[in-house]
Amino acid sequence: MDFELTDEQVAMGVAVRRWLTDHAGDPRPAPGALCRAAAGLGWLGVTAPVGDGGLGLGLLDQAVVAEALGAGLAPASIGTAVAACDVVATSADPEQRARWLAPMVAGELVGSTALRAEGGSWDRHGIGVTATAGGRLDGDAGIVDHAEDADVLLVAAGTGDGPAVFVVETAQAGVSTHGVEPVDPAMRAAEVTLTDVPAERVRWDDDATFERIVHRLTVLVAADLVGAAGAALRTTLDHLRLRRQFGRAIGSFQAVQHELAELHVAWTTITDAVWYTADSHDAGRPDAALMTSVVKSRAADLARETAAAVVQFHGATGFSWEHSAHRYFKRLHRDAYDFGDSDWHDPIIAAAAIAADAEQHPGGVS
Repeated sequence: MDFELTDEQVAMGVAVRRWLTDHAGDPRPAPGALCRAAAGLGWLGVTAPVGDGGLGLGLLDQAVVAEALGAGLAPASIGTAVAACDVVATSADPEQRARWLAPMVAGELVGSTALRAEGGSWDRHGIGVTATAGGRLDGDAGIVDHAEDADVLLVAAGTGDGPAVFVVETAQAGVSTHGVEPVDPAMRAAEVTLTDVPAERVRWDDDATFERIVHRLTVLVAADLVGAAGAALRTTLDHLRLRRQFGRAIGSFQAVQHELAELHVAWTTITDAVWYTADSHDAGRPDAALMTSVVKSRAADLARETAAAVVQFHGATGFSWEHSAHRYFKRLHRDAYDFGDSDWHDPIIAAAAIAADAEQHPGGVS
């Protein structure tokens, strides 16, 4: 698969990388200040309507930003805020968007998403919160990225007419958070439970919006993953050009070259597939949902293989806190799991293939 980005999209990714390089430092800075900086650069409102302070662009443009954030090992609070804005942007109510989305895009409100209970599945069946007819929420909102830093949470809840997403102000009574230690040092996380918490339902035009939200956020995680994987491979290659053993650069050994070449081919293919999938969502192509599972499954495998290679090829250096190798390792493993790995997505892909075969060969086996 060969999918070309536009010159403008390439320039956008370059600008994000350059900013991150110039402002590299503490991987866990204050999320509020960081979100304001990201808002000023336009990263939070890529898919938000222009009338709400956004750029009015598509998921592909947002994925380009996400890929650059992953490549720069950007603090996870940026990606969390981006996802929250993308969710609120699905509201069909201009007044609701003005109330919540516009301040989030401007960095005045920090948001996070809570779409599944801890250990729940990555679809509507994993929701652990229920909503009353009056819009009050109860239940397990799961482990939420940067929940203790957020002003609002976008919480998925079951209702009488299917899954919905509600805006919850975190300062209210009944919102309980308990900090947990995440795998990735670039993020903070907390267990969130809700007890009779008033909330505002995000207004949608149709019942399939929840699935589209999950698919869109899955694509953004995959984009962050390929960004981190590409940067990890480049960092490893630079190390192998300099590190010498038996009087030769380690990178000159055939076994090392073959493994890196295979990883590079896989990374290139999956990156193009991520771009195509994001564009499929923007264009409304019928393969968007299936391609989301395909790219996330393959990207998760790439993440694990790349993480192992990064540490292995750096040797003892790869285990030291002073080197970035361990940060790539943790980012890649987090992204591999987030919104489902191959164990979750492969059955979806298989079911789609069986259904397509049955449609092509009704009444028989091909």
